Amino acid sequence: MRKRIFWNIFLSSLIAALLLGGVILLAQYRSFETLMFSELSTECMYVESGLSSASDEQAYLKDLPSSDRVTLIAADGTVLFDSSSNASTLKNHADRPEIIAAKATGEGTSSRFSETQLIKNFYYARLLPDGRILRIADSQKSVLGMLGSLLPTMLVILFAIVVISALFARYAAKTIVQPINALDLENPLGNASYDELAPLLTGMERQRREIVSRMTALSEKQREFTAVTENMREGFILLDAADRMIAINGSAAQTFGAEPAHVIGSHVLMLNRSVGLQQALEQSKKNGSGQATLIRGASTYQVLASQVTDNLSPAGTVILILDISDRVAAEQMRREFSANVSHELKTPLTSILGYAEIMRDGVAKAEDTRRFAGKIYSEAAQLMSLIEDIIRLSQLDEKTSLPEMTTVNLKEICEDVCLRLQPQAEKAGVSVNVNCSPANVRGIPKILEEIVQNLVDNAIKYNTSNGSVGVTLKLVGNRVELSVSDTGIGIPEEHLSRVFERFYRVDRSRNKQIGGTGLGLSIVKHSAETLGATVQLQSKLGIGTTVTISFPSVD
Repeated sequence: MRKRIFWNIFLSSLIAALLLGGVILLAQYRSFETLMFSELSTECMYVESGLSSASDEQAYLKDLPSSDRVTLIAADGTVLFDSSSNASTLKNHADRPEIIAAKATGEGTSSRFSETQLIKNFYYARLLPDGRILRIADSQKSVLGMLGSLLPTMLVILFAIVVISALFARYAAKTIVQPINALDLENPLGNASYDELAPLLTGMERQRREIVSRMTALSEKQREFTAVTENMREGFILLDAADRMIAINGSAAQTFGAEPAHVIGSHVLMLNRSVGLQQALEQSKKNGSGQATLIRGASTYQVLASQVTDNLSPAGTVILILDISDRVAAEQMRREFSANVSHELKTPLTSILGYAEIMRDGVAKAEDTRRFAGKIYSEAAQLMSLIEDIIRLSQLDEKTSLPEMTTVNLKEICEDVCLRLQPQAEKAGVSVNVNCSPANVRGIPKILEEIVQNLVDNAIKYNTSNGSVGVTLKLVGNRVELSVSDTGIGIPEEHLSRVFERFYRVDRSRNKQIGGTGLGLSIVKHSAETLGATVQLQSKLGIGTTVTISFPSVD
């Protein structure tokens, strides 16, 4: 803009100066012509006066001191005398404009241009009383001739005009543009500028307010979008039409071990090249949506890809990554649980059916009938115990049919359970030592009793002859810790992480000998979690096992 203003002012000034100079030159030349004819008229009058009193006209005319050309012409146009040429060699002048005008009106003027010499000749003719015509002529450079003689001076003047015009144009452009450059676009109406800019500034202020309003709304939407996506447990990735990442939330970045700022703008397959992700993308482009399973380490994810269209044209893809590890683990556990339940139910039922069939067919002897009936009773009792444990686990999983928690004296429960299991311990040759401090916890008495019952029962069953079981209850900080330890066979280290699984047995042959459903520790863990307690297990093979349950204390 500044250059355009500069050149407009500069060229305007230069053209104006040149036009003005040309007009002045032409006006001066016109004035000069008028002055020239006036001087020739005066000189002609003086020559006429002297000619009328001269005795020898030829001698008088030759002796005139004037540098002008003097010509005396007869009435018929014959040249009688010429101060610059031989009169006898000159053509008849009757056809000359100034001669014709002098004959008609008494005086005549004319001018003729010489292209070869770039001069202009001026003629003034006066009719004498005797009919002859006296003509005075003078010459002067034409306009072109004058320009040629004045060329050096005019070039200097032209250069001065160019310099002055350039300086003025530069200053004017700077002065015009400076207020515009100094405009405060953040506050258009606060500018003190040209009145002509008022409509523009008003429009800018209106647009500025609209832009600010839209930017505020956009920022608010962006904050809402970021707040929603960042607080999602699910991974979220937004792709453009070329599958480059536009946005990725923290959950997705954590899943793939990436830094969001470093992967934005990259192709999504640079984030993860798994077959599952590629399949989901291909399905979404083909069918509009796609899904696949992605396994990373010990975690399983479901990848959901959905195509986003704009006027029926693909605009991008939205990818959701759902952590389904718990669901997969639960499904696996359900299948294992179903298989284990089927097996555990089938074993005692097979024995019951076998003994019952022998008794029904009369194959058993009379003295064996009582023993077979005892076997049937024992297997049925084992089956009933298993069913009760399964029902208990189901209730704990679903937290149904559970009474409200109350403040319970855990010491009394520990002492009552140990007293009840004392005959079983004596039969196994195991001593039970109880060292319980007074402690109250929030819980359900029946569930607390089942926890202690299962722990002490396991400690007795899996102990060695002349072994011991220790039951300790103490207050540690703001927690109540119940510990049940034994000096039994212990658990191999590779089995420690699975002993709380349902129906999991370290040594199935030993479990068959001592009985049990394989659900005891599972019931303990689920019961503790239901009451807000934590379970820890420590065991060494051949040394013994300690299970510690930590409850929140009650003030």
